[in-house]
Amino acid sequence: MEQAHPIRNRHPDGQDDGGWLLLGLTLLLMLPLELFDPFSWSIHSLIKPCGFALLLGVIGRFYTRHRPDPKISAMVTGLQVMMLFSAAGASLSYMVAARGGAMWDRQLTLWDHAVGLDWLGWMHWVNAHPLFALTINLAYRTLIPQMIALILILGLCGRLAALRIVMQAAMIAGLTIILLSGLLPSAGTYSYYALNAADFPNLHPAAAFLHMADMTGLRDGTLRLLTLDRMEGIITFPSYHGALAVIFCWGFSRASIAPVRYAGMTIALLTLIATPVDGGHYFSDVIAGALIAAISLAVAHRTIHMTVRLRPARAASAVLAPAT
Repeated sequence: MEQAHPIRNRHPDGQDDGGWLLLGLTLLLMLPLELFDPFSWSIHSLIKPCGFALLLGVIGRFYTRHRPDPKISAMVTGLQVMMLFSAAGASLSYMVAARGGAMWDRQLTLWDHAVGLDWLGWMHWVNAHPLFALTINLAYRTLIPQMIALILILGLCGRLAALRIVMQAAMIAGLTIILLSGLLPSAGTYSYYALNAADFPNLHPAAAFLHMADMTGLRDGTLRLLTLDRMEGIITFPSYHGALAVIFCWGFSRASIAPVRYAGMTIALLTLIATPVDGGHYFSDVIAGALIAAISLAVAHRTIHMTVRLRPARAASAVLAPAT
């Protein structure tokens, strides 16, 4: 008797079961945290993402059941799952940060020095080259447009397996990084070195100072109302920006149109280079994020072939058939 297998797949382009399972796992991890230290969510901030996700779900179902189009279905589902994961993951990161222990900034600085990397020296060099600083700053700010463009490009090129690998790797990396951030919390380089914008006048860091107000409120208990459209990236170690840059670079490398492939890879690599500067990350953060990205891509090659449900006919045969 043929048994259902969780990683047996009859679709060479993979499927989305693994992505939904990762989303469910993220929500499940929020439950015990919510029981011990409750948070609440701004209803107004939930309307747009939930409404858009519902609309994407309707479109995805139409192009799956009524007018089958694998490309549109994969693109729409990818956008839907990533939107929901972004909301759930951001919420989970805040809930984890509220329970963080002592800051690890000193240790992260020592790790940088141990491998011969000088964050302040790199900052002074970038500040002395304003055109380069502007270039990487612009790349850093395009992370969400990169994700959307990558989903559309891989979908339209018919690289559906690569599309699903990228999306599921981004979720695996995100969930891993959120959980590790609770064990190794840190304030970030700008806060640790007590810097302000005037110290590097040619730099305009996109996210170096934004997270500290929320981080402080989470740790002292004054912030327990989450507003999705106002949440900041509060994780320093490991760097999710760095992880996504590596994952997106891999994804763009699978595009079949050469100019698009090289342009996308270049922007993703510039985003990775920008992360210590514009995100206020230690080099250790970025290295750890890149390693997690590589592992997540390897795992996602398998999760896209994961089946977490049985077809009705096979489920019935599995139940009715005698044990062997």
